[in-house]
Amino acid sequence: MKQTTVFRQLIYNIVFPVVITLILLGVYNFRNTRIILREGSQTRNFLISDEITQVLKFQDVTLLVLEDNLNPMLGQVSSKLIVNYFSSTKNIDKANLVQIRNELKLDPSLYDIYIIDTNGVVVNTTFTKDLGLNFFSFGEEHKSLIKKIFKEGEFKSEKFTLEASTRRLKKYTYQPTLDGKYIIELGVYSSTADEIVNIIKGTLDELNKKEKSIVSAELFMNADDPFSLTRTDEIAAEEKDYIKQRFDKRDSSLIEKKVANRHLSYQYFFMDSRNSDLYKGSVIKIVSDRTSEIKDEYVRLFSFVIIFIAVLVLIITHIYRQTRNITNPIRKLVHNVNRIADGNLSERAEVAGNNEITTLSQKFNVMIEQLEELYTDLDKKVKERTAQVVAQKEEIETQRDELEKHRDQLAEQQKHIMDSITYAKRLQTAILPTDEYIKDLFPEYFIVFHPKDVVSGDIYWFNQLNGKRYFSAIDCTGHGVPGAMVSMVGHNWLEYAVKDLKLERPVDILGALNEGVTSTFKEKDEDGAVKDGMDLAL
Repeated sequence: MKQTTVFRQLIYNIVFPVVITLILLGVYNFRNTRIILREGSQTRNFLISDEITQVLKFQDVTLLVLEDNLNPMLGQVSSKLIVNYFSSTKNIDKANLVQIRNELKLDPSLYDIYIIDTNGVVVNTTFTKDLGLNFFSFGEEHKSLIKKIFKEGEFKSEKFTLEASTRRLKKYTYQPTLDGKYIIELGVYSSTADEIVNIIKGTLDELNKKEKSIVSAELFMNADDPFSLTRTDEIAAEEKDYIKQRFDKRDSSLIEKKVANRHLSYQYFFMDSRNSDLYKGSVIKIVSDRTSEIKDEYVRLFSFVIIFIAVLVLIITHIYRQTRNITNPIRKLVHNVNRIADGNLSERAEVAGNNEITTLSQKFNVMIEQLEELYTDLDKKVKERTAQVVAQKEEIETQRDELEKHRDQLAEQQKHIMDSITYAKRLQTAILPTDEYIKDLFPEYFIVFHPKDVVSGDIYWFNQLNGKRYFSAIDCTGHGVPGAMVSMVGHNWLEYAVKDLKLERPVDILGALNEGVTSTFKEKDEDGAVKDGMDLAL
């Protein structure tokens, strides 16, 4: 084992555990602080999203009031178009919708008329940019809405929704023609609705200014083809797919990226909306700059490391100075111990000072004196004991030779016994009936015979007389050789009862067997009689 020092032991046993504990505490504190800051940032974003949500709810309430005023008028206009102008849809795609709008005294800056066929295509409109536009291409929500209106055949007033091309709130109404081949759509802007959109945009701008860490806050509409309320540029394909996932899963998520040395946090919140059959919800995106937070985290970590190293150096220096006062006397004592260990028992430790080391040196000197005396006595006793061991060795070797001789004799005797038992096995096997003999008596038979020892106290017996067939299973007293001898007696008397006495009834055969076995084992006095016998079924 590699030798160490007291100073190293103190470092290993005290300083290292303290250092590891402090490091773990520092890591835990750093991670915990980062989690708290991140949770704080997320909570702030949740509050911001909640504020936007409240603004949108206020928008819904305001728009409901506005729609209550518009719906009756729009219903009347739509009915006039269906009944007065398009009761016949022949040449509806060539009708002068601008003139019709003027006749109905509709403000051109606020009202547009659309004619949509069953394929979702705009075949005629006052808004020429949308001529030929296919509503089905806007996504499943638009397609489902158009088909539903054709199927129901009734006037449908949609809630105000955000128009993707203009970023303005626009209200749409739909009503199929009398023949069900077209839909008359009215599109209506409202200055009041425009003010509501501006309020929402202003709220988003104020959030950016109020929170320094907020880079931007955006509102996205339309699950099939998302667009931003505040941005007019095209959304990147990757981000658009991600926003679609939020619409599909109706959940919130967080993404962190490093862009141009800035740590940005992108948090998305889905907001449900039941006020429209067209747009079933919206997604709020809040981008936060966490660069300063992360920088502060690493500044705190660096400060902790510097303080930790400084404290560690002070502790190690203090321990080193204190251990020198302890280790110098111990080093001298170790030097003396090494000389004594080399065989110089006359060496004595230096006794100086008045502390535990002094006491240890005194006791050590006393121990060495006693050890020197013991060593002298031990050397004398070892020589005496060596002579005794040599004598005992010779005696043990003699006894070993004698035991080996007896072992060889026992092995020879065991061999003779096993040869006799093997021969007895052949004799017992010889008296048992052969398979051919048994098969002649009983063509269909089986025998289960598993002797416990080489020879068995259990046998089976078969015979026949005057057309009668006999078989018996016999369990004799004892196992091995004694049981085999009893079985030989039983076999012979069964053979005698059938072949010589010509007995046919089992009761007569068993009686003869009983008398024969009893007479065979009977001796002169009762006390010496053999108690062996057998159980059998005949």
